[in-house]
Amino acid sequence: MFQAGFARVDITPNLGCPLAGYFKVRFADAILDSIQLNALAVRDDENTAVYVTCDAVAIRLHQANELRSLISERFGIPVENVFLQALHQHTSFRLGTTFKDDHLKDPAYLDLLYRKFLDVAQMALDDLGEARVSVAHKETAEPISFVRRFRMKDGSTCTNPGCLNPEIEGPIGDADNTVRLVKFEREGKKTVALVHFSTHPDVIGGNNLSSDWPGFVRRMTESEIPDTHCILINGFQGDVNHIDVKKPSIAKKEDPLFFQKRYAHSEKMGRIITDTVKEIWNETAEKKATPVACYGTVKYVPTNTKYMDEIDRFRQMKKDFEAKLIKLPMGPRAEMNRVLNLPEQTLFQKMPVNILGIGEIAIVGLGGEPFTWYGVKAREAAPELYLLPACLVNGAQGYLPSKDAFEEGGYEAVGSSFTVSLADQVPAAIARMLGEHKEKLN
Repeated sequence: MFQAGFARVDITPNLGCPLAGYFKVRFADAILDSIQLNALAVRDDENTAVYVTCDAVAIRLHQANELRSLISERFGIPVENVFLQALHQHTSFRLGTTFKDDHLKDPAYLDLLYRKFLDVAQMALDDLGEARVSVAHKETAEPISFVRRFRMKDGSTCTNPGCLNPEIEGPIGDADNTVRLVKFEREGKKTVALVHFSTHPDVIGGNNLSSDWPGFVRRMTESEIPDTHCILINGFQGDVNHIDVKKPSIAKKEDPLFFQKRYAHSEKMGRIITDTVKEIWNETAEKKATPVACYGTVKYVPTNTKYMDEIDRFRQMKKDFEAKLIKLPMGPRAEMNRVLNLPEQTLFQKMPVNILGIGEIAIVGLGGEPFTWYGVKAREAAPELYLLPACLVNGAQGYLPSKDAFEEGGYEAVGSSFTVSLADQVPAAIARMLGEHKEKLN
């Protein structure tokens, strides 16, 4: 027998909390919409798993391990059966320390937040009910996710080069505008709609708290499809965002309606994704939902120690940058931060790789921001499974560039703490665990 349960709790922090996601610390001065935890619990005759999404920029590895252990101990679930995903909204907080000052420090709120993680897991487990599982997918009517890395005419690689930039030669890679739906239909209980889409939730910006387009998708889906709970999973999004460089920008910073227009664009994205969900709602194909099986490993990848012997030069660079004596584009700033963090780094970086198998469906979670290339490799390894790649699961170890991207350079590659061996180790680990799941299915 297969069962599924759902739960949601509000975790909107107080005004004044630090917001993460950029090169400067911001503090929340308003609330546009609520910040939430959403949980899906699944169970077969032998195993139980809990998958919690958090409207946060990131949950650092140490905090993810701590929270997973608390949930595991409280409910008697193996720790590898607990999955925590940060959806990566840049209008929310970061959970866990970094070398920057953009993480939560309020002890009272942190204590409450930890309790809320336990609450949402408890509520999802209490909501378990027998379920039938079906899936469907379709591309959006218009693209809303776009590659953000470009090859420039001078041969360089640039992230976010600006709209209508005449120096752009072409995009590097492909965005995936597919909406994937997993429907858990339960007798006597609301249907749980798991909606999957892949792009950066960095549409709004500014100093207002918001769950960005993932929140719009959840609210719209639930208000327009009767008797439905919605949980959203953000896919591999390290090299994609909402910006179509072939068109004028959504709004210029000097525009007095700058943030209102960006919030409206986030709402438009939610509208397009939700409309796609509605189109495929009655077209789902049933999938085998058992066994429920969880797989996890931690890969140890050599640290990128480039410029380790030039830390003093980068310290001076930072002083000059902060004094506005020099300007630094995104790439050099990311590299500067990476180098300045090297004295605190180990020789190997941990990369958590976790998979939640629900019969013929597999959620593939990586503890960072993977390029879409990793999703392509995962699907090549198991084309017979219905795969849902998921970013920032059980950790937040930075960008996970593709093999080509490590060679090409650019913002994500030069700022990554990993070396190119990541691009061999991670796909191999995914393929091995998907292979184990396929064996259990047979």
